[in-house]
Amino acid sequence: MRKNKIKILMLIDDASMGGGQQHLLWLAQKIDKSKFEIEVACEENGYLVDELRKNNIKVHRLDISNSLSVKSLISTYRLLKKVSADILHTHGGTAGFYGRLASIISYKGVVVHTYHGIHYLNFDKNLLGRIYKLIDKFLLRITDCTICVAQKDFEIGLKAGIVKKENSIVIHNGVDVEKFSLTNKNSDFKINLKKENESIIIGSVGRLHHQKGYEYLISGSKAVLEKFPNVKFVLIGDGELQNSLESLAKNKGVYNSYSFVGNRKEIPELLAQMDIFVLPSLWEGLPLVILEAMAAKKPIVATDVNGIVEIIESGKEGLLVPPKNSTALSSALIRLLEDNELCKVLASNAYEKVAHDFNISKMINKTENLYQKLLLKKENA
Repeated sequence: MRKNKIKILMLIDDASMGGGQQHLLWLAQKIDKSKFEIEVACEENGYLVDELRKNNIKVHRLDISNSLSVKSLISTYRLLKKVSADILHTHGGTAGFYGRLASIISYKGVVVHTYHGIHYLNFDKNLLGRIYKLIDKFLLRITDCTICVAQKDFEIGLKAGIVKKENSIVIHNGVDVEKFSLTNKNSDFKINLKKENESIIIGSVGRLHHQKGYEYLISGSKAVLEKFPNVKFVLIGDGELQNSLESLAKNKGVYNSYSFVGNRKEIPELLAQMDIFVLPSLWEGLPLVILEAMAAKKPIVATDVNGIVEIIESGKEGLLVPPKNSTALSSALIRLLEDNELCKVLASNAYEKVAHDFNISKMINKTENLYQKLLLKKENA
């Protein structure tokens, strides 16, 4: 019987708001502290760092480059030597690269890597995608276990040769359902999305990045606004495409009906104020924001890609449309705007599903059990 707590070092490169960061944060916050000791390494400042420190979780500064960098590798190696964790758990491509590569040198513990969506497989026919695949095939040899947050990621990873059946597991993302069960009648919200002349809010949360497909939402907005001129589209998040998306909205004549509010921490209260949630992604892992919208009891329109189809059955928990299809997207939104009863049924079904199948307690318990199993196997080897 092991007497000491199991020490886990989690690595991630970026400390800004994002699905991978939120996943890591919830793991660090909610894991059984009587059995596990968690430390996190990431960049010096950001949302993740602030939240971890609020919970008295030790944070190590680790600046690692998205490009090949000997300095980043040395910094990661020194960190592994300093912390001396039982389990190294890397999250995302950059941390997964440097963390696993540095572990070859002297690290003797368990190495776990989580794919929060294997995004490069969506463009693996170009040179960069092929390089990433070769790197992950090599790193698989020094990884004790690979976690995929979606069954689809496991399947495409297996086909690509970067995941193996014998040392991988699917652990779906989970969400703190109670945290998102707010009412839009709450008068204490820090940010109010609705104004007197705006009765309907269609909102989304995500990076302003090509992956999220917001250009197709904007292109389809005019059809929605022609029937429902009192709709306001609210995009929460920032990114490199903000200027081009704003320009597109102006060119399409819908700019005045859009609000780009940037990154916000108050996601539960912002979701509570939305009438419809939309996510027009071109690809996904298993998006936390969809689970959050389901927990907030919102009718959802999303694209039928990757992990989204593992969460939502079209017509039951939401409406799914093909990616890159502005017409289908606007038609689905109009359908919900015209049918309040359908909105209620979809939202109710979605809430029941997320509460039963994607509650965060399931994600935490499965991860804890995996840690203990892997460490026992290592110690008995």
